[in-house]
Amino acid sequence: MTDTTDEIRKESQEKTPRRVTLHEFQNKRSSKFMDPCAIEAKASFKCLDDNNYDKTLCSDYFAAYRECKQMWIAERRKARMNGEL
Repeated sequence: MTDTTDEIRKESQEKTPRRVTLHEFQNKRSSKFMDPCAIEAKASFKCLDDNNYDKTLCSDYFAAYRECKQMWIAERRKARMNGEL
């Protein structure tokens, strides 16, 4: 089952989309890859596909992905400092 462009864009623009929690990340199998920003990554790639890989048309999606990654890194850093990870 594949997502349509509208569904991906809707998911990436929600205020509280489903994310990987620190608890889920901490309890994952060591070999399992978890991308907490998968929604934004998927939307970015879909935008590139839709726009013939013209990066200038997808800058909002890239910004959302960078913001997500920065938020996730800050959250993990804070958890490590508090001894949670």
